[in-house]
Amino acid sequence: MGWKFWKRSNPMDPQEMLARGHAEPNSFPGPPRPQDGLPVGSFGMTVEDVFSITGRGTVVTGRVQAGTVTVGEQVLLSRAGQPLLQVEVTGVEMFRKTVQTAAAGDNVGLLLRGLAKDQVARGDVLSK
Repeated sequence: MGWKFWKRSNPMDPQEMLARGHAEPNSFPGPPRPQDGLPVGSFGMTVEDVFSITGRGTVVTGRVQAGTVTVGEQVLLSRAGQPLLQVEVTGVEMFRKTVQTAAAGDNVGLLLRGLAKDQVARGDVLSK
């Protein structure tokens, strides 16, 4: 192929390349994601950071690995595979905007009721 890769023996017209891309938008689906194989409604999130907001409660941040979580749902806090506490999600915030639901792949902060800051550590897992 060499360093002059743009000089092929049979060059394709740029307009033809665009037409092919628009005609077959999902021709390259990419690798399968592990979170797509989980049952609908299952939820998993690893805690990356914990902090407390005066008058509001404890906030845990992290990326939702699988499933969805909405305000008002009960989630289970576990550490090293051992369940610790059942807590309620009272708020979901994503990039300084309050939202009702967080889905797989979202970086979120979850406001949790009935939880002290010292009860949670980095690496803990929230699940349904």
